[in-house]
Amino acid sequence: MAEHGPGGFAEWVVPAVVGREAAVTRLMALDGRGELASAHVRLTASALDVSERTVWSWLSVARREGRLSARTPARAGVSGDVRARLAVWGGNVAAVHRELVAEATEAGVADSVPSLRALQRAVRQDLSVGERAGLKGGEAARRRYDVYGKRPATHRNACWEGDHKRIPVRVDLEGSAVCPWVTWFIDVASKVIVGVAVTPHQPARDAVLAALRTGISRQDPYGPFGGLPGVVRVDRGKEFLCRTVERALGAFAVPVHDLPAYKPYRKGTVEALNDAVEAMFLVSLPGYTHRPDPSVRTDRIRWRTSCRIRSLSRPC
Repeated sequence: MAEHGPGGFAEWVVPAVVGREAAVTRLMALDGRGELASAHVRLTASALDVSERTVWSWLSVARREGRLSARTPARAGVSGDVRARLAVWGGNVAAVHRELVAEATEAGVADSVPSLRALQRAVRQDLSVGERAGLKGGEAARRRYDVYGKRPATHRNACWEGDHKRIPVRVDLEGSAVCPWVTWFIDVASKVIVGVAVTPHQPARDAVLAALRTGISRQDPYGPFGGLPGVVRVDRGKEFLCRTVERALGAFAVPVHDLPAYKPYRKGTVEALNDAVEAMFLVSLPGYTHRPDPSVRTDRIRWRTSCRIRSLSRPC
């Protein structure tokens, strides 16, 4: 461990800022009594890990300005007026700066406006990322940076979340290429997929009932996870809210919570499952549809090339 310099244990006892102020105070006292010598300056510079020239400069500033420590740099802040102008200009700091300069020049106090870089730095420091995004893109853009409250920890089967997901993988179904759908339920507490059903078409209530059967039943070949949930959360899917599913769950006194639309964070466990299964598994399958198709791109290039050749071959 270094004894002196930044990070040394000497700085733990006497920080650099406090060390300068205390040292200059002591040296100025010696100077006032006529006892200041170069040996004192040399000893102070060695202790604070600075040059002797720096210590003499500190003493010169103290004699001239009476200041014992470093000057705190002035920083432009974002006032209420600047915030209002940013809202009008959609977060455009340069436009706000031009407006401020024009008004200050007309009033004859052009030097009172900070530079564009200083104003941009102040906006970055005083406004959060969400606030800056909201100024540019509105309330919907700001909400992307909100921190949502975390639900309290619960026990197993206290709550399930259900959802449908279209699997972006082409599979062969009796000679036809289709993208199947999966309907599943996940236990919020243990993060275990308790029930799942796969259909070659957009799922209906039969898929929901099949997934519930695999989740509720714990006999072979199902289990050991599963059982009766305390509540099931869904997001306004008509397949989950139909009368058949309501009666099936109502027979076991299991309520279904219909969450508001376009609020995926209200059932974040199953939404995270949807994203994770695609990022960690589906992308590795050969029929994955969310990657570029080289054959289609090649055919398109050939078609464009043939069109150019035909256009060039036409007589003038």
